[in-house]
Amino acid sequence: MNALVSPRITRGTGHRRSLIHAVAATTLLSCLGCPASKRNDLDYSYDVEQYVVLPDLEQIDGQPLVQFESVFWEPDDTTSLRKLIVEDQIAAGRSVLEIGTGTGLLSLLCLANGAQKVVATDINPAAVANARYNVAMHQLDESFDVRQVSPSDPSAFAVLEPDERFDLIVSNPPWEDGKVAAPSDHAFYDPDFALMDSLLAGLPKHLNPGGRCLLAYGHAPAITRLLSEADALGYQTKVLDDRDVDQLPLNFLPGMLIEVRLGRNQIPKVDASSGEPPATDPR
Repeated sequence: MNALVSPRITRGTGHRRSLIHAVAATTLLSCLGCPASKRNDLDYSYDVEQYVVLPDLEQIDGQPLVQFESVFWEPDDTTSLRKLIVEDQIAAGRSVLEIGTGTGLLSLLCLANGAQKVVATDINPAAVANARYNVAMHQLDESFDVRQVSPSDPSAFAVLEPDERFDLIVSNPPWEDGKVAAPSDHAFYDPDFALMDSLLAGLPKHLNPGGRCLLAYGHAPAITRLLSEADALGYQTKVLDDRDVDQLPLNFLPGMLIEVRLGRNQIPKVDASSGEPPATDPR
C-alpha cells in the first residue's frame, strides 16, 4: 500500500499556515475500517480529504480517522490535551462537552477512554457530519451526541439546554481575532473573541462543581487575554505547560493547554496536569 501525506486544513490564511509542519500522519489510499454498509444516520455526501493514522487511535481499534473536506485538522494543537485523555484518563467516568469538535478526535478519545457521555458541537456542517462518522466508524456512538451550531448564535453554549452541566469541558477553539466569511473560518478566527467570552461567561451554568475546563491555544495574545478575563471573573487558571508564553512567538505549535476552574483554590498545587481529580470533583 502506498502512503501519502496530504495537505491539511490549517487555521486560516494568516499566521498559522506558516507554522504547520510534518507530523506522523498517513493518508491511506483505501478506506480502512469504513462501514461495510451505509447507515441512514450518517452523511456520506462530503469528499474525504484524508484518512489519518495516529498513535492515539492504536489502543482503540487501529482504524484511521477520516477528515472530510473543509474540516480543520492540526493534531499538534492538542498534543498535551490528548495525553491527559489517554494517559491520565481525565475523561473516565465523566460527562464531557467538546466545543468545536472538527473531526471528532478529542470526543472519540474521551469515549474510548471511559467517558460516561460526550456532547460535541460545531458550527461547520461538514465537521458535524465528520465527527458523527468517525465516532460511528469506531463503534463508540452509543454515548455520543454531536450538535450543529447556528451561525445566527455561535456562542459557546448556544445548543445546550440551560440545565445541562458537565464534569469536563474541552476545546481547541479558534485562536485569533478575525473576520469569518465561511463556516470553515470559525475554526480559524474568533471575531472580537466573542466565543472565548461566551465560554467563560457560561461556565458557572454548564461546568459541574469541581469540574475542569481545558482549552488549547497557540496564539500568545489569546492566552494572555484568556488568563486576564478568567481572573476578572474570579476563576482559577493554570498554564499546563513548561513554556513561558512571554518568550514564545506570536503563534506557535504545539498548542498550550490552559486549565480553568470555577472559584479559587480549585486546582491542586501539586502536579496540576495530573488526571487525578481533587476531593470535590464528582465522579
